Amino acid sequence: MLIRSLLAITIWAVSTLTCAQSFPEKSRPIRIVVPAGAGSGTDVVARAYARALGDAGLIAIVENKAGAEGVIGLEFAKNAAPDGYTVVFSNLSTHVLNMYQQEKLPYDPVADFTPLVVLESVALVLNAGPSRKLTSLADALTAARANPGKVTYGSSTSATRLAVEMLERQADVKLFAVPYKTQAQATSALVAGEIDLLMTDAITALPFYKDGKVRPLAVTSRSRMPVMPDTPTLREQGLKDYEFAAWNAAFAPVRTPPDVVEKLRAIFREAGHSKYVVDVLKSKASQTDPLSPSELSALIRADVERWGKLLREMKKSAR
Repeated sequence: MLIRSLLAITIWAVSTLTCAQSFPEKSRPIRIVVPAGAGSGTDVVARAYARALGDAGLIAIVENKAGAEGVIGLEFAKNAAPDGYTVVFSNLSTHVLNMYQQEKLPYDPVADFTPLVVLESVALVLNAGPSRKLTSLADALTAARANPGKVTYGSSTSATRLAVEMLERQADVKLFAVPYKTQAQATSALVAGEIDLLMTDAITALPFYKDGKVRPLAVTSRSRMPVMPDTPTLREQGLKDYEFAAWNAAFAPVRTPPDVVEKLRAIFREAGHSKYVVDVLKSKASQTDPLSPSELSALIRADVERWGKLLREMKKSAR
């Protein structure tokens, strides 16, 4: 039994070393798992990175695994072979908030994944559709107070739902959440007048501002977004303590060999400087955040504590 165990360990060590030395093979694609639908903010960033990797002589394929607020995609990535050829673009919703907003997760966001690089930090936009004549945040809050629980908003991620719940708490209003599988579906519903409000990233909503069917009411950042300079912040409009920004980061399955992890970090750091990625982040009003892997791990642990405390307080006060 001891000889078999030693033999198995030796085989594993040799195969791991061989994998690390040959990684990445130019003919083998690196799969970027996106736990959201096509056209979402995370998807757009992933496709920019895929193009940048292609210019570097690598093959990169984006796989959308949407559903269950990102759980399907994270579970898929967790169970993938830890050989460096599967990377998942996770975020504040899937990696932190789901721990508190879903009863049981099939993955441990800290124990099951190795952090690679932070991809972006992005604020959100509160939008109004054609269902009600809401031209400002004040209009939306007045309608919500006059019709408690009847003004609707689309919900497809834990982060966007939390951003709205923070607004409800600080403005002392009650909205009605309508769940959607993806942000793209929620945006379509807003345009069609099926829901009244939608909290989303800027790049998802920007194409719909031109015809006036969708109107931006406020941004969640501390200061105005350069890409939307005429849209005031929530802080400017009376919610003085409001600030919300979500992050997006790349992770590998936890058993990925350390040498492969370091190569992946270098590959994605370099891709982050490409024109494709820079242009996409600029269009989203995102900020790059050059955190080290240890700093990213610390950020996740801090967010787990920070948002967990807030969500527990919100649930307690709602009783």
